[in-house]
Amino acid sequence: MVAKTNKEKNIILYVGNVSSLMLDSVDQLEAYTGKKYKKYLLTGLNKKVLPEVEKRLNKIIHCNTSDLFLLEKAIYKFRDQVAVCISKYESPMPLWARLVPFFTYLRNPDPRSILIANDKLEMRKAFRRYCPEITPKFIRVQKYTENIIKKIIQEIDFPCVIKPTNLSKSKLVINCYYREELEKNLKSVFRKIKSLYKKDFAETEPKIIVEQLMEGQMYSIDAYVSGSGTIYYTPIIEIKTGKDAGYDDLFMYTQITPAALDKEEEKKAQEVVAKATYAIGLRSCTIHCELMKTAKGWKVIELAPRTGGFREELLFNSFGIKHNLNDLLIHLGKKPVLTKTRHKHAVFMKFWPKKTGKLKAIKGLKKSKGLNSLVKFRQGKKMGEFAGLSKDGHTFVVAFTLATKTRADLLGDIRKLEKWIKIETARNGIAKKK
Repeated sequence: MVAKTNKEKNIILYVGNVSSLMLDSVDQLEAYTGKKYKKYLLTGLNKKVLPEVEKRLNKIIHCNTSDLFLLEKAIYKFRDQVAVCISKYESPMPLWARLVPFFTYLRNPDPRSILIANDKLEMRKAFRRYCPEITPKFIRVQKYTENIIKKIIQEIDFPCVIKPTNLSKSKLVINCYYREELEKNLKSVFRKIKSLYKKDFAETEPKIIVEQLMEGQMYSIDAYVSGSGTIYYTPIIEIKTGKDAGYDDLFMYTQITPAALDKEEEKKAQEVVAKATYAIGLRSCTIHCELMKTAKGWKVIELAPRTGGFREELLFNSFGIKHNLNDLLIHLGKKPVLTKTRHKHAVFMKFWPKKTGKLKAIKGLKKSKGLNSLVKFRQGKKMGEFAGLSKDGHTFVVAFTLATKTRADLLGDIRKLEKWIKIETARNGIAKKK
């Protein structure tokens, strides 16, 4: 590959996509190191970049990302100046895996480990080989047949969950509790999966697995893994799913930190994260791990070589941790800056409609935006746009980041939002209320 040069490594190269919040972390890195960096983005030929993001970038490289020759040509003039090559989203992971070999001397995960982590089927296989106790039973389903239904019932049994192997945000992730529900949902997933993979820019072949439904309390942990395998853990996040909140869906409804979990259990969770990380072979990156605390111990839902969604806001507001900055530091071979001192309790909370249709009204927004605990408000759907459940591929309608001094105050404000926010959709001219 490329020999070492004396050129200054001063480029942060983002792969696939980047947000303004992520670019803020480059500014933080400059303040932390006293060194100036350029912000580059490499993305597909037809990939749009938000205007507010584009104006903050020094360079955008649009290219045919599937052709290795053209990919190498696109980065040839500046690749010896790249200090960090990083992917922060799920869909560009295969592109990142293709780019990593061009940057021989940078700190990155092995391309093979990136691809395993980006495929829930290969991930489960790796867990089963290395530490079978942390993973549920699973099988791949290549097409709908009566024989596959019988095999699922015999080998997995109910309750079970259908999962695409490469989609994010719980899209097409559906629980099944009896045969007729399994048959109906499996047929529906096979009808929708190709279009959703295309919409998500997922490069990989659409694949489906069915696995045991793990019952218990859901949590997640982000951690930084050094080149030698040392793991630095961030505080654990407590998750309530849409199912817990009365939706027929599995999206992350609330994500709260710090979690109401004792130190001994948190340590057990960290041990399972380490097993999952080493099973896949991830290093020199931040990892995001979703877990379930079951009656039979901690199990891994998934593991990814990237930061978790909205973790920057949660960890900063609760502990003052600059998560995206630490992500850059671990790629530079530096120790992340962590603290265990809690300043506040924080939550990220999302709302979907319970009925699919055109968005007609969102009631309770004025009161909700007046909460003293409100850190940030997001609106994912505009009036008149089609809105539906996460499992059908839809984004949230509204979302809130809150932070309070006590957990009791936080739970109180969460309850207020639950009572205030009412989402109305209309289908065939008839309004449907959330």
